[in-house]
Amino acid sequence: MEQQFGDRLRMLRRRRGMTQGDLARALGCTVQTVVRYEGLRIEEVRPAKLKAIAGALGVEPWELTGEEPVDEEINTLTRGLKRMDPEQRANLIRMVMPYVMQCQRPEAGEAAKPAPARPAAEKGTPE
Repeated sequence: MEQQFGDRLRMLRRRRGMTQGDLARALGCTVQTVVRYEGLRIEEVRPAKLKAIAGALGVEPWELTGEEPVDEEINTLTRGLKRMDPEQRANLIRMVMPYVMQCQRPEAGEAAKPAPARPAAEKGTPE
């Protein structure tokens, strides 16, 4: 069973040695509010509140959500793709997709696929 937001919150709070009262004081709310947070699913938590709770616990927001951390390079690429005209975007996707497909995580029982070799012109350039 996947761990819910409230379960993660409780675990991280306890790991820090904090009581519900300690967290309530750090957040400027009541103990009853913290009790309510510990019963929530992530869909019910506003982003600003998620950041405040993570800050009070000294953790990153993704540790409360269970999601992987945000990769800024991926965000930059996504923003760039959104700004391209449709033809540019289609051409870039057509070029990149074979590499993406080769690097997919293997299914259970499958061997990992090696990353594609970089073209000779790129081998000397740092990543």
